[in-house]
Formats: sequence, structure tokens, C-alpha cells
Amino acid sequence: MIEMNNEKNTQISNNKIATNNAERLSHKIIIDGMLVSAISTETIQVINPSNARLIGHVPRCRSKDVDRAVRSSQKAFSHWKKIPARERGKIMMRAANRLEKRRKELETLLSLDTGNAIRTQAIPETASAIELFYMFAGLAGELKGENFPPNMEHVLHYTTRDPIGIVGAIIPWNAPLFLMVAKIAPAIVAGNTVVLKTAEQAPLCVLLFADILQEELPAGVLNVISGYGKEAGEPIVVHPEVRKITFTGSYEVGKEIMAKAAPKLCPVTLELGGKNPNIILSDADLEIAIPGIIDGMRYTRQGQACTAGSRIYIHEKIYDKIIEGVVKKLSELRMGDALDEESDIGAIISEEQLNRTLHYMELAKKSPSVKVLHGGHRPADPKLRDGFFYEPTLMEGIPIESPVCQEEIFGPVACAFSFNDFDSMMQSANDTPFGLSATLWTENLYRALQFVEEIEAGFVQVNQCVAPRANVSYGGLKMSGLGKEYALDSMINHFTQSKTILINRGKLAHNRSC
Repeated sequence: MIEMNNEKNTQISNNKIATNNAERLSHKIIIDGMLVSAISTETIQVINPSNARLIGHVPRCRSKDVDRAVRSSQKAFSHWKKIPARERGKIMMRAANRLEKRRKELETLLSLDTGNAIRTQAIPETASAIELFYMFAGLAGELKGENFPPNMEHVLHYTTRDPIGIVGAIIPWNAPLFLMVAKIAPAIVAGNTVVLKTAEQAPLCVLLFADILQEELPAGVLNVISGYGKEAGEPIVVHPEVRKITFTGSYEVGKEIMAKAAPKLCPVTLELGGKNPNIILSDADLEIAIPGIIDGMRYTRQGQACTAGSRIYIHEKIYDKIIEGVVKKLSELRMGDALDEESDIGAIISEEQLNRTLHYMELAKKSPSVKVLHGGHRPADPKLRDGFFYEPTLMEGIPIESPVCQEEIFGPVACAFSFNDFDSMMQSANDTPFGLSATLWTENLYRALQFVEEIEAGFVQVNQCVAPRANVSYGGLKMSGLGKEYALDSMINHFTQSKTILINRGKLAHNRSC
């Protein structure tokens, strides 16, 4: 009884911390280092995915608010770019320390905002975001050009790495804090200023993160607005003073952004979708492969991850063992309120996204060969009926050409396939417009190296399926995006521009007085 009361008290405490911050941040954006009201008087409701209740409002910003943010960033850039890189790094390090001290606030609001379970998702994501922030702050001293051997007499030949200017950053809702840091930290450390647009489904946790940063950053270095893509995101992309765009989201929107930015020759970094293979060979270590399928599908994030291994290829010799083990582990996962620390799985972000999952499940169940091995329904628990919950789902027998196997669902739905020929399986694994991530489980070094060589993906793992993290260069091939993130190369390649400099020293004139 005492233990149950402690759990209840913890959840009440988590809820109170999160709701207090949601109330304080409602109706606000960040301009010139302060929480202020937007020019636009329209708002967007922010809904708690765990119970579909209103937790706050954010401004529905439009072009006038974008212009206001850009002007602030423009003014700040003239000063920020002149601060020595290592000094910028020190400022960012102090900001990271402030984030660390207020980690509990960030974790709880992240969980309330996204519906992601606090223990399995919000706490690890907050830790990863702060770690990534610290990393980029520490890399400030690596922003340097190159010196070249002279190929002309008396000529000094070198390059510099300089900030680009105003960066427009547009982030999604599935891992908002980590993806926010992936955009803003390298950009700001490199000497740029940023206009960030939050995702309308999960804006408040990002606003809190940015509000904490204002305690150290000069006014205008980071401005934050909210709104819909067409109304607030597009004006950022096309704004003539925004000289770099970085975006994470769907490949349909990514293509639009690239086209909109093209007339001003604006560089674009895109991290887009995936339909990723998770492959288990007959010699795989089942003790790591079975939980690897669960982790790889990101079931504890409701499948809402670009790297989710939603196409599971299992060798026929071990197919039944793998399926049995995965289904057993799925049945042990507890679904519940995101702020309940006993929950393994939270809620899907929104009713719209839940309906997307339901749509694909309807398509799947129309096929007579389909067998649902686990899940396939909304939970029966009456405590969960108001939230956007859906059971972690695993199916077999679905045709590989089905939209369920070809399109990114971004929900907790995976398809299993049996195979006996490696080459045919690899052909199927690559038969997708996406090329984000891929995983292989085997103890056969030859097959592992063949897989690494042949797979068409930018983020490849063997015998593990961890989420991207600090100092791991991450990005996709094909329709999964352009450019890499999360490492030093992303800061240098995407947030600086290079100058090539040739200085002819000439000949020393004879000076009799020397």
C-alpha cells in the first residue's frame, strides 16, 4: 500500500511540475530573449496525448511574426559572429549547466507534451539532448580552416570557416528536445543566429528549453515561434534574410522545402523518413536479437521514430523462435499515462496520427493472408480510452508491395517476413525509396561485411539497434534526406561557409634604416 501511494504521489508531482510550466508558457513565443505575445492573435491548442485534455495554447504565428524573429536574429548576428568561437563555447557550456539543473522540469513537460512515457523515453531523451548540447559547446575550438603549402612564390594560402548568418530550423514532435539541440547547438556555436519553429503538436517543452537558454545567450541569438508549416514554416524557408534551412520531418515536406529554398540558393539539411529493415540471420544471438527487435522498432516510443525497424526479416530456421520471443516481450510491456513512471509505453502524439495508424491497419487487415501476431487494436483498459493509445502491433503474411510495407506509418506497427536466401532478402530490403537506417543480427563476419557494403542506408548497425546519439554522424540516403547531423562534421559542413584566401607578401623593399 505504501509503495502504491509513493507511485501515485510521484505521478501527481510530475503532473504538477509539467502543468505549471505549460500554463506559464502558454500564448508565448521567444523574441529578443524574452517570452512575449505574438503579433498574431490566433492560437493552437496543445493537447495531452494521454487523455486528450487541453494543456495550453501557443500562438499561430504567420509572416509578421517570422519577420519580427528574423529582424531580431539579424541584429544579434552582427554581434554574435564577432565573439571568438571558444568564448561562444563557454557561453553555451554555462547554458548547458542551467539545463542540467532544471532537467526534471524538462523531462516532465516533454512527457506531457508528447505522450512519450517519462521513464522509457522522456528521461533518456532529455539526458541525450543535454549531452549533445554539451558536446557541441565543447567543440567550439574546432571551428577552424586549413593552411595549404604555397604553390606560388610569396603567397600565403589558407581557408577560414565563418558563420553563414540566420538559420531557419524546423523540428518535428517525436523527439523535440534532442532534434532541437541537433539544429540549434551547432548553428549557434558556429556563430549563427537561429529562428526556430516548434512542432504544433509538442511546442511547450521546446519553449521551456529555449527559455532556459535565454539566461545565458545574448538577446536574439535564438528566437522561437510556433505555428503550422504553411503559415509559419514556409515564411522562414523563403525569407530572403534566412541563409540556411535545417529540417527534420516527412519527405513530402522536405521536398517542398528544398524547392522553396532553391530560388535563393539556400543550403538545406534534411532528415526525412525511413522504412527500415531489421534483419535476423539464422546464426544470430537470440538473447540480443529478440530485445533488439523491440528496441529497434521503437515500440516504447509508439513506433514514432524515423529509425524504427518496421520491416523485420527473419531467417526461416529461427522464425518461430524469434516470433515467440518477441510476442512474449511485447505482452510484458505496460501501456499507460505518460507521466506514470510505471508505464513502458505512452500515447501516440495526436488523434490525427492515431487515425493514420488505424488507416494502415485497415489496409493490412483487408489482405486475407495477414495474421496479427500481437496487438492490432486500441487497448481495452477503460483508463486509456480517452487517450491516443494503440497496442504495439506485429503482423505477418502481408504482401511486401502493400502500402503498409512501403510507406512510413510512424506508429507502433511492424511487419515480419520469413526468408531463406540472403541475396533475395537484401534485394527486398533495398526495394524502397527510403535509405535511412538498417540493422543486421549475425555472428557471421562475411555476411556482416556484405550487408554493410550492399545495404542502401546511411545509418547501419550490426548486432545492436541503438537510437542516434551525440558524436555519431547520422543521416540518410535516397529519399531519407541530405546531410549528416549530431557530430563535428555537421557543425562544420552545414553551419559554416568557407573562404579561400591568397595573400601575396611581395618582396621586402631594402630599407637602409633597418
